Amino acid sequence: MNEIQTLRRKIDAIDQQMSDLFCQRMELVRDVAKVKLNLNCAIYDKRREETVIKEARERCGCDELQAYQAAFFLHLMKLSRDYQQSIMTQK
Repeated sequence: MNEIQTLRRKIDAIDQQMSDLFCQRMELVRDVAKVKLNLNCAIYDKRREETVIKEARERCGCDELQAYQAAFFLHLMKLSRDYQQSIMTQK
């Protein structure tokens, strides 16, 4: 196996872990949507999202990747809001 294949296999293994974690996260997002629906809360919480981004940047051990980490979490939260919206409009 050449070097690129070895690296790609490692990436594939990480992708599997990320996929599993994504599904777990989205299950919790679903539960949050149900609570928000019962409490008549807005989907978007600016302060919460700012905190998540700040903490993601701080957890990133590599300065050159902080902006990418922030972008990743921004997109993840957008997906979460979209999913919450789909749940809350079903009721």
